[in-house]
Amino acid sequence: MKTILITGGSGMVGKRLSELLIGKGYKVIWLSRERYVKAQIPRYRWDYRKGEIDREAVEQADMIVHLAGSNLGDGSWTRLKKQKIVESRVQTAKLLLETVKKMDKKPEAFISASAVGFYGQETGEKIFTEEDNPADSDFLSRTCRKWEAEAFRFRDELDVRTAALRTAFVISKDSEAFGKMVLPTRFGLGAPLGSGRQYLSWIHIEDICRLYLKAVEDSAMQGVYNAVAPEFITNAGFMKTLAKEMKRPFLMPPIPAFLLRLFMGQAADMVLYGSRISSQKVIDAGYEFTYPSVKEAIEVTLLRMKEKDENPKK
Repeated sequence: MKTILITGGSGMVGKRLSELLIGKGYKVIWLSRERYVKAQIPRYRWDYRKGEIDREAVEQADMIVHLAGSNLGDGSWTRLKKQKIVESRVQTAKLLLETVKKMDKKPEAFISASAVGFYGQETGEKIFTEEDNPADSDFLSRTCRKWEAEAFRFRDELDVRTAALRTAFVISKDSEAFGKMVLPTRFGLGAPLGSGRQYLSWIHIEDICRLYLKAVEDSAMQGVYNAVAPEFITNAGFMKTLAKEMKRPFLMPPIPAFLLRLFMGQAADMVLYGSRISSQKVIDAGYEFTYPSVKEAIEVTLLRMKEKDENPKK
C-alpha cells in the first residue's frame, strides 16, 4: 500500500481526491496547519512562512500531490494578497524540495497543481496547447510560471517524475465560485460577465480528481497537462446553459466590466478574459472524461447541490 502525501488536502479538490485514493487502497496523509495524526486522514503540521515542516510526513510519502495555495477568488488582490497567492504556491513547493533533499528517500513522483491562467488573460479564438507560451505577462501568468518552475525542480535536481496539471474553473457542489453563479440565476438574475464573449475553461470535480489519480498511477505522465474539459464555451454560453438547466429565464443584460472591477479589483480579470484551452494531451494520454459537456456537468452538480441542501450532514 503506497502512501500519498497531499498538501491542501482539506480543500475542495483535496478532499475528493483523498476519497478516491483511499477507495483505491492508498494510504493518504495531509500536511496541515495543525498536527492530528489520529484523524481519519492523519495530518502533519507545516508552516511555510517559518520554514517548518513535520519531516515524518515527507519520509512516509511514496508520492506527493501538491495542491496548496491561497484562494484566488477570496477578496481583492491587494499587494499582500498577491504576495500570499504566490508564496503559498511557490514557497511551499520549495520547502518540500529542501526537505526531500535532506532525506535518503525520494518520492516516486511529485504532482503539482497549476492553472490555465498560465496562458495569460486575453480573449481570442486561438486554442492554447501545452506547447504555447503565455500570451501576456500578467500577474496570474507570472504566478503560474513561478509555481511550475519550482515544481519541476523535483525533476531537474532530483530526477523525480514530475507532472503539473493546469486546472480550469472547477464545477462542484462545493465550489464557492459556482455557488455565486447559481444564486442570482435562481432568482432569474443570471447574466453574462463583461462582454460574455470570453471563453470559460472548465472541468468537473470528478474529472480533475480522476486526472490526479491517473497522474499518480500512470508513470508515463510527466510534464504539463491542461486539466480542462474538451468542450469550449463562452461565459455567456455557460450562464445561458446554467439558466436553462435551472429552468430560469436568461434575459438580464451583461454585467459591465467596470462594475466587476469596482467590486473585485484586478481579480475581475480572471472572469473578464479567456481563450480556448486544448484538452487533447490528456485525451491522448488515455484519459476519458466523465463529464465532457458543460450541460452534463452542470446538470449533475445542481442535483448534488439539491441533495446537499436536503441532507446538510452528508
